Amino acid sequence: MNLKNCSFVILAAGKGARMNTPFKQFRLLGGIPLWAWGVKLGRKLYDMNLICEVVVVFPKDYDFSSHVEVLQAHKMPFKAINGGDTRAMSSILGVKASDGDYVLVHDAARPLASSNLVKKVISALSPEAGVIPLIPVRDSLKRVSEGGEIVPVSRENLWCTQTPQAFPRRELISVMEMVGDGVFDEAEAWIKTGRHINFVEGEPSNVKITYESDFKLCHNIVEGMSPLKVGHGFDIHPLRPWRKLILAGEFIPSAPLGLDGHSDGDVISHAVADALLGAAGEPDLGSLYPSSDERYKNANSLLILEEIAHLLFEKAWILISLDVTLEAQLPKLGCYVDTFKTNLERALSVLTYRRYDIVNLKIKSGEGVGAVGTARCMRCHAVAAMRGAMEW
Repeated sequence: MNLKNCSFVILAAGKGARMNTPFKQFRLLGGIPLWAWGVKLGRKLYDMNLICEVVVVFPKDYDFSSHVEVLQAHKMPFKAINGGDTRAMSSILGVKASDGDYVLVHDAARPLASSNLVKKVISALSPEAGVIPLIPVRDSLKRVSEGGEIVPVSRENLWCTQTPQAFPRRELISVMEMVGDGVFDEAEAWIKTGRHINFVEGEPSNVKITYESDFKLCHNIVEGMSPLKVGHGFDIHPLRPWRKLILAGEFIPSAPLGLDGHSDGDVISHAVADALLGAAGEPDLGSLYPSSDERYKNANSLLILEEIAHLLFEKAWILISLDVTLEAQLPKLGCYVDTFKTNLERALSVLTYRRYDIVNLKIKSGEGVGAVGTARCMRCHAVAAMRGAMEW
């Protein structure tokens, strides 16, 4: 079997009715939404040549256009579609949208499935049989009647089903159309029609988030797997009458003085870039974009910051929060704070999975003291908190 000819379908269309928050797939885990964990896994599988594409199935009538940039940034073939009213309907829509000869169907509510598990599933796949991951039931079981009577239930030969589940794609479409809407997963439809199915051992960490307690468990696992890293960035540039003032990519037309530098002198973008690079353990901005390189003469620093964000995204970094302090005497910049924040959040959107609540920015006066207070320069500090790459 050509392993590359396998599609990876992520079902993120449910309503999460059993949790306190509806649409649990958009809830943040480790700084990114649940559905995006499946996409991160998909990128890993694509890099391993195990799949040919990722298909994300969002809720019915949901506008997913804001998520397309994140999918594009993963640099792999993908499709995003709307699902149906039930899991079965969403599943068949996702499978039909895929192009592989084989298909892996995965629940977005299982964010911690590993690439090793998927590799085992694919290895057991054949043109004649589907494959599911199973783990044995470990706890003693009881059945509680409507009247409150508690009856022991044997756990012998009982297993819990996980995802992803793998099947020949065309055969799965035929099976699901035949069985209809009254099944809980693809394997149930497959078995009901008499098809052969194999299983591999699943992973205890491949938890399905159904209740709030499941989310807390996954949160604790993620905290341990990917510790928080903090980086500090600093920049200073002199003010000159012949320069334009540009801060966080924004031109300030009323400013009598501008910041001098090889690029556009944007101290905010420079400080933020160094904070991100510091948290990720990368070389500083000057090493990556040296002032001796004429390519960066008068360069747009916000675009450089966006480029750095994509560089770190490629290395699986996630920006959790960013705190920026600009020291400036003149001109008065308080009215630009929201604009600065918006510009930074847009430039960093790929690192934040398009969350727009992670940047805090303050402007402090020099109070007439020193080089800042006498309008000879501006200084900026930035502190970034990030989570690093995780083993899949």
